[in-house]
Amino acid sequence: MNAYRTIIILPAEGCRRSQRMVTYLRQHQIPFTEIPLTSPEGQALMQEHDLRASPGILVDGVSVNPFDVLIRPDCQVDEAAVRRIFLAPVDNND
Repeated sequence: MNAYRTIIILPAEGCRRSQRMVTYLRQHQIPFTEIPLTSPEGQALMQEHDLRASPGILVDGVSVNPFDVLIRPDCQVDEAAVRRIFLAPVDNND
């Protein structure tokens, strides 16, 4: 049985990086929660985690720089980074 990390994506409207990340996660059926950046909850999370680029990405409550999973300049998803950051095994023995 696969255990998934808790992934929250805070996309900015009209942001190409945000669109690529959300589309990729949906296409690969990776569970995530989408909270619009402009929503009150999105703004609070951006402030709380000092997120400075879109999309805001939180994995298990820890901020992830979007440039760690998206390759510039074309915003292609880095498959190895996704496996390492989003799909790493979850320790359920806590």
